[in-house]
Amino acid sequence: MLAGAYRLLLRIVIAFISAHASTMVQSDYLLTSERLGFRLFEDADFPDLQRLDMDPDVRAHFPDGIATPAQINARIERSRLSIQANGYAEFAVIELETGRFAGRAGFGPIDDCEIEVGYVFLKEFWGRGLAQESLRALLPWAKENLTVPRIIAYAPCTHSASLNVMKKAGMRFFKTDNAHGVACDFYQYSL
Repeated sequence: MLAGAYRLLLRIVIAFISAHASTMVQSDYLLTSERLGFRLFEDADFPDLQRLDMDPDVRAHFPDGIATPAQINARIERSRLSIQANGYAEFAVIELETGRFAGRAGFGPIDDCEIEVGYVFLKEFWGRGLAQESLRALLPWAKENLTVPRIIAYAPCTHSASLNVMKKAGMRFFKTDNAHGVACDFYQYSL
């Protein structure tokens, strides 16, 4: 009799897990899109962030070049503090199908009291439309959760791939200006 009850309980647990598996996984994320989950950085993300931010190809359009381990740790801590203080942060981006770290995307303050949205992906995720998908998930989230008139994004004038992502995600060009010593095109998304 005990074995029968155990088997019944086991079937109920398996049925529950099967029925709720996608929501159980999804609950780890603050936001999801069709293929991506966005969550706060964890200490365990450090090796993946190191692969991302210390890759010269990934960082080719960043004026400061590759990041140091200290800068990566500071990014993780800055993101934790930002979500608590400001209600926004930069997120680890996870490919939902595989659970693999794909990159980082999210929000950060820029000098003149505006909020910037940004995205950076590991090379093996390039060319799959994930940057555009990220923006298309993050911008509506900003509209619902932030109280600023607009979100800003910018990239060097020569970085056509990133500029195209901004355009395709519905952002509008509003100026060319200097950022970090480089001529950049700035785009905005009105909230």
